[in-house]
Amino acid sequence: MKLWRDIIDSLPDAIIVLSDAIEPLAINPAAETMLGASSFTRNQLGDLLEHNPWLDKMVRNCLKTGQSFAAPDAVLGLGPQSVTVRTEVSPLLAEDGRTQGAIIQLRDLTHQKSAAEVTNPVELSLRLSPAGLAHEVKNPLTGIKGAAELIAAMYPAEPRVQQYYGVIRDGVNRITSLVEQVLAVSAPQRLAVEPVNIHQVLHQALRMAGLYPNAPDAVRIEQDFDPSLPDIQGDSVALERAFLNLLKNAREAVAESGTIRLHTRIETEFRMATGGQHLQFLRVEVSDNGIGIAEDALAHLFTPFFTTKPSGTGLGLVLSQRIIALHGGRLWATRGGIRRKGDTSDTSVGVTFKVTLPIGTRSQSARGELSHDDSQRSGG
Repeated sequence: MKLWRDIIDSLPDAIIVLSDAIEPLAINPAAETMLGASSFTRNQLGDLLEHNPWLDKMVRNCLKTGQSFAAPDAVLGLGPQSVTVRTEVSPLLAEDGRTQGAIIQLRDLTHQKSAAEVTNPVELSLRLSPAGLAHEVKNPLTGIKGAAELIAAMYPAEPRVQQYYGVIRDGVNRITSLVEQVLAVSAPQRLAVEPVNIHQVLHQALRMAGLYPNAPDAVRIEQDFDPSLPDIQGDSVALERAFLNLLKNAREAVAESGTIRLHTRIETEFRMATGGQHLQFLRVEVSDNGIGIAEDALAHLFTPFFTTKPSGTGLGLVLSQRIIALHGGRLWATRGGIRRKGDTSDTSVGVTFKVTLPIGTRSQSARGELSHDDSQRSGG
């Protein structure tokens, strides 16, 4: 039985085993990676089938008829993300031939879809499926962490052993976090489209950053909001994540004490033309009076894996920029934030992140053309 488990765990395809009552019995590591869950509960299964009625129908037909069903190219919705998969649902048979459940097999086609668009064979050889890469990395990491825990348990009174275990544990956790961030940046994303109050998004991002309603004693939060701003169309959860990354950068920049300012207003510097009409934008600025950033580093701020922080991954800002772009907006940074009290020098202090978002639908903004010189630059 262990051999079969090892075989299933080694497969690159996601495997989900269900009972005849449509309850999860087992999933393999590839499925854990695709679904973003180390365990798979009945409620999570219900959500998966509810958001993917085509898969729910395949499972129920399989259990009803005892036959296998396949979908060669389907979009699997995974919360805010989606992935193109080849799907097979087969009956789980008992020794007497009775159908006692169903086996879902999902193959990530992201790599194949991308490769089909590449004509350069060198580029083709470098394309990797994010889910496949995560599977290949996370599997040995699990083994490394487990082995380290066993050794630490064998020598609980040895300080040197416990020290080495801590180094291994922290390293594994860091790599695992990095893999998850790579997946978040590179995997296809499907955003919800609903009215979003940008100030509610900012308040929630402040909460998640531990800056609202009460910030640390030596950190001052200034909210300079325009209450007349209309709602935008977008995904509030994704936007909260984007602004959380900006606030985390500001919080780290001010260190033990400083000021972080959030400013919102109607954008006046550029507009977008679409269908003979002009879309309006709102602007959000997140500024700080922290340590600032060098001019040469500013040019690489949104480059994947570039970071000026010892413990940074260089993916947080990349993810934020991608989320804003998917909403038809722009994100960039400029040197100079909030001057410290009594500072009269011309030295640039702090950083300001600037975000513009269209007041209108994402489909409108995607078809438009920016009509101001500022819109052609990567920075403000």
